[in-house]
Amino acid sequence: MDEFEKIDRLIQEGNLQEAERLTGEVLAESPENAGLHFRMGQIHYRKQEWGKAINQFQRVLELDPSWPGAKEQIQMANAILGYFTPDMFNP
Repeated sequence: MDEFEKIDRLIQEGNLQEAERLTGEVLAESPENAGLHFRMGQIHYRKQEWGKAINQFQRVLELDPSWPGAKEQIQMANAILGYFTPDMFNP
């Protein structure tokens, strides 16, 4: 099993802390790998870290503008962020 498969399995199992650690280690060795940035974006998305997720997906598009799913992930995160309105916190 390669590192990509291991990271994918950890994400699917919900072991996000370990997935983030492993992805970070591999990213340190391959900082221009769009697939690793996409996986890190998925991790942040699942952790509801919307800004970090968007940044990772943006990096994917910088490295590979045709990466499948990256634009959609950004749109979904932005939609979630758009749902939160100041009126909810200041009645």
